[in-house]
Amino acid sequence: MNLQNIKDDRPIILDDNTTLRPRDLQLLFSCGMESAKVNEMITEAKRNYVKSKHSRAIFQLPPSKSWKNGCYKTYVYVDSKRKEITSSTEYKLIEKLYDFYYEEENKVKTLEQVFELFMDYKKNCLNRRDKTIITDRTRFKHVSKTLLEMDINEITDEDIRRFIVTELLPNNPKPTFIKRMIQSLGAVFEYGIKKKLCFDNPVRYIEAQDYYKQCDQHAKTDEEKAFSTEELALITEDANKYLDNPRVLMSLLAKETGMRAGELSALHVEDIGDDFIHVHRQQIKESEGDHNRLVEVGYTKDERMHPHNGRFIPITEDARRVISLAMAIPGESQYLFHDANCSNMVPTDGYVHNLRKRCKRLGCVPTNNHAFRMAFNSRLIEMGFSASDRALILGHEVQTNEAHYSLTDKRKLNDIKERLTQNKEEP
Repeated sequence: MNLQNIKDDRPIILDDNTTLRPRDLQLLFSCGMESAKVNEMITEAKRNYVKSKHSRAIFQLPPSKSWKNGCYKTYVYVDSKRKEITSSTEYKLIEKLYDFYYEEENKVKTLEQVFELFMDYKKNCLNRRDKTIITDRTRFKHVSKTLLEMDINEITDEDIRRFIVTELLPNNPKPTFIKRMIQSLGAVFEYGIKKKLCFDNPVRYIEAQDYYKQCDQHAKTDEEKAFSTEELALITEDANKYLDNPRVLMSLLAKETGMRAGELSALHVEDIGDDFIHVHRQQIKESEGDHNRLVEVGYTKDERMHPHNGRFIPITEDARRVISLAMAIPGESQYLFHDANCSNMVPTDGYVHNLRKRCKRLGCVPTNNHAFRMAFNSRLIEMGFSASDRALILGHEVQTNEAHYSLTDKRKLNDIKERLTQNKEEP
């Protein structure tokens, strides 16, 4: 018996240790086994395959006068809609289910489709936070449509490199952005391999460092991270013109307390004591279908895993003035900061946008709420507070506070220089 030449002789993987070439199978079926036995084995294999994919019941319909008399029936889902499958015998129904699941499994999966499956897996199987999912989706918006619509098995490392060079590098990104984009793409491919949706991860051939030279490697100076004394004075003077705006009042309280933006939005009136502000809530986003909704949670950023009733910040005279102005805003609300005659808390994004806009107009170098926290920490240092005291007020571990919030910038160095020079000139 002659064997036909098989052009596509790529091996078929049976398990981790066994592979067969198509020609070997042709030889087996042509010269080694009886056709009846082969058919029996294939039928049993199809049944096992369907059993591994189909969890719904297969049942026989009761006798009736309709064409479905004695038929076998089950259901599958197509695009989230239930579809009935019937056949005259159980064997034929198994054949239909086999064809259905085989076609579903071997449909071309695009990078975008696998990404969506990966997001669902992270949310519902790994219980990742909504913020993590939102961050992943925001980053993936930068992936080109061409790459998203490609068959994931057809994407090569060259395709990804071309995307980086033509779509990302012209925007002068930070090295961390390139690194995280490559990591995100790699994670999607690894998920695809795990779920047998793709066979290789082309990202493993790409090093983020190859593109760092074309990135914006400028590191922010300490002056760019925190508001200077002059900038704080400018912001305060400008804010006094808009004291009926809760977003402006939020910035003034941030200046006096170092509170995070989300903590300011979720601050309740009842959290204001005679001498301290009890900070133990924050505003976060939660995904709801295709949209996000704002919710209040009973923990701050640093205590998400282990809530411990937040922290207490002393109320200064300037802070007390801001609180009084906020409480005078018309309308009833449990929140300290709310729009006039509205009970809802102010969205954090709205406050951040307002602050950025004002800072740019005033010519401030930093334009975010974090700069208030940095400046507040520097102020505490100048007043002689210990590292542990400062960490307690800002809501950090001591190591974090010392590593990221303690500035040794030119302003402080100039002050040291003047003091050293004065000491040297004294007789």
